[in-house]
Amino acid sequence: YDKPVKGRKINWMKAGILESNQILTVSPYYAEELVSGEDKGVELDNILRKTGIIGIVNGMDVQEWNPLTDKYTGIKYDATTVMNAKPLIKEALQAEVGLPVDKDIPVIGFIGRLEEQKGSDILVEAISQFIGENVQIIVLGTGKKAMEKQLEQLEIQYPDKARGVAKFNVPLAHMIIAGADFILVPSRFEPCGLIQLHAMRYGT
Repeated sequence: YDKPVKGRKINWMKAGILESNQILTVSPYYAEELVSGEDKGVELDNILRKTGIIGIVNGMDVQEWNPLTDKYTGIKYDATTVMNAKPLIKEALQAEVGLPVDKDIPVIGFIGRLEEQKGSDILVEAISQFIGENVQIIVLGTGKKAMEKQLEQLEIQYPDKARGVAKFNVPLAHMIIAGADFILVPSRFEPCGLIQLHAMRYGT
């Protein structure tokens, strides 16, 4: 009630919540987060506790995100061929972003908006902690300009180990999901987690 200015205000979301028969959000855990406190519930947590809220996980598009038919990857695979296919897609990914090509180096991927909610600042801090290991990281995302600049500095600091791509790039997102060994999700809170669902579907 105090932000952005003091005094009573009309909140159409609150009105919508109070007049609805059922409140839904994009995952069961996010439903819990929304009522956990004023910061995550954005001052509507008290109303949501009164009305109740149900989370249903957003489904991913299983046609678009299918390693057996993915139009952005050169090699198609399923659960029976994943172990042979992924190293080859990893090598194609490394070549695509200009990292040394080596199927034995673990590749970590991050795809997301560059903002505090998604933990991009945590990510930048963490990279300096683990980049000394035999590992490569590829970060894809757009967002706050300061974070985009930090992203672009990655490959200057770690030319053989890191790549930061500050643009919206669907083909590269698919290649990262398919070719990376790990997907990093440092979010402070995560309304749904489509990235995790994509990664699980691709054996990442």
